[in-house]
Amino acid sequence: MLMNSKLVEQARNADMIVFLGKHCGFTFSTKRGAYRCKQHPSLAVKNDRLSWYWHSKGIGGFGSIDFLTKIEQMPFRQAVEVVMGIPCSAVHSTSTMGSQNATPSATSPPITLFLPEKAGIPLRLYDYLCVRRGISRHIVDSLLRDGKIYEDRRGNVVFVAYDDKNKPRFACVRGTYDNKVFRMDCVGSDKRYGFSTEASAPSDRLYVYESAIDLMSHGSLENAATGDTGAWRRHNRLSLAGTSDVALSFFLNQHNEVKELVFCLDNDEPGREASGVMAKKYADMGYLTQIELPSAKDYNEDLAAQSAESLSLSRIKANRYELNRQH
Repeated sequence: MLMNSKLVEQARNADMIVFLGKHCGFTFSTKRGAYRCKQHPSLAVKNDRLSWYWHSKGIGGFGSIDFLTKIEQMPFRQAVEVVMGIPCSAVHSTSTMGSQNATPSATSPPITLFLPEKAGIPLRLYDYLCVRRGISRHIVDSLLRDGKIYEDRRGNVVFVAYDDKNKPRFACVRGTYDNKVFRMDCVGSDKRYGFSTEASAPSDRLYVYESAIDLMSHGSLENAATGDTGAWRRHNRLSLAGTSDVALSFFLNQHNEVKELVFCLDNDEPGREASGVMAKKYADMGYLTQIELPSAKDYNEDLAAQSAESLSLSRIKANRYELNRQH
């Protein structure tokens, strides 16, 4: 079975800027004759909008297929399918000459999400999320029970998004080792499905974040502020996995009850810009919108700062107690 050469050629020449925006949620600015990714400044696309190089990874190529096969280790046929946004059967041809009269194969499987194998006991997950990131143990326990997070056999944390039939449709992996930053989307992920949590009771408000870590961090801050371990479940929450609103638009189409949007993106230039654009866009569509930026760069940094302050206050109180005992 051969690949349909015409479709492969179209996929090879697909606009990288457009593709990376849809597939990864990346946005770009022009600088020194090239496009620079705002989320990953070391990723550059040349003016031809095809040639690219990710400097921090030391990997480059030509076109979207190269990006998927080299960066996401995606099989070639699946990469063509993802770029073209079509079923596998249309990418293959039963004709050995690749003629225009060839009939598509009906035996090729649809795109499949490949989830990493689970670890037996999630020891590194708790250390990474609760100890190093400061996220509420109640939130982590709840997400583990729901199958929305788990630890894989390599010690990474996996974040999973589901469709309305409770089928996994998107997953991203985050490394837990201090000496190595590792983040990637799992092969076969559908960017329309963002990592999300539902309100425990009917709510028309949706909080929107750039990452799952920020979603959990903001929820932890609410729990701490109210003294209620269930406060984070009062409203719906959604991670965009970046600053693209692909997942938001799809979520709203599936949840007609949502009327109010609170944008909690990062407090940096890309985050502020995206917040402003989306707040206006969805306000024009009839939603009540507001922007709630963190004090630091993101909500996990806010959570870390609060935890450090709480620890400092505890030490001060302990020292005062010791002084009182001495006197």
